Amino acid sequence: MARSTTQNPLRETIRLGIGGAKSNLVPGAVLWLIGLTLVISYYQLEPVATTFDQIGRWKARYSPWFAMLSTATFGSLIPWLAQVLFIPAEKQTPRRQVLPLFLFWGIHGWQVDQFYQIQSALFGTAIDFQTIATKTLVDEFVWVPFLAIPQVVLCYLFIENDLSPKRFRAALKETPFLTRAIPLMIANWVVWIPSVTLIYLFPLSLQLPLQNIILALWCLIISFFTKNA
Repeated sequence: MARSTTQNPLRETIRLGIGGAKSNLVPGAVLWLIGLTLVISYYQLEPVATTFDQIGRWKARYSPWFAMLSTATFGSLIPWLAQVLFIPAEKQTPRRQVLPLFLFWGIHGWQVDQFYQIQSALFGTAIDFQTIATKTLVDEFVWVPFLAIPQVVLCYLFIENDLSPKRFRAALKETPFLTRAIPLMIANWVVWIPSVTLIYLFPLSLQLPLQNIILALWCLIISFFTKNA
């Protein structure tokens, strides 16, 4: 059995990704339900639309700082506080890692905001099947595998090794990049393909705020996934 795993590392990596994806079906469904509820509420309930449009105006007025600070908060601080409240201390993200994670997600928030703007410039802002499908495909099969997942895997690994290049290289040598990235990418697709479809149903100014709400829960999934991988 061990020999088979050694001879088929890609198959084993994919198997881990599928296992992670299956374990994320329930939390993924929760994310989809939240996203769908927000979309329906925005288009059907005037008070919700008024509140969301105000957030959109703040985002447009104060970007790129709004994109950076909001994404950093939802991507690092909120998940960390949730860990402090609900996860045993030995499994929590150490306090010394919170600031680097905050900086990482701040930069990543600026990237995501720019990516959404590029998508809108290239494919338009219409809410129809072709436009939404195109944006979703580019998002999940170009942005995610070639830019988003590599950044998440490498930056999280660097931060988890206390920003030590020596420890980072040793960890990457022990478990190569693709062995880390492929399972996470498969798990990502299960959660985010439906999620980004819902995100692109919103106006451009509200796509990042909705993404951040889902991101806060997704970061907890990343935390649980990597600790149990």
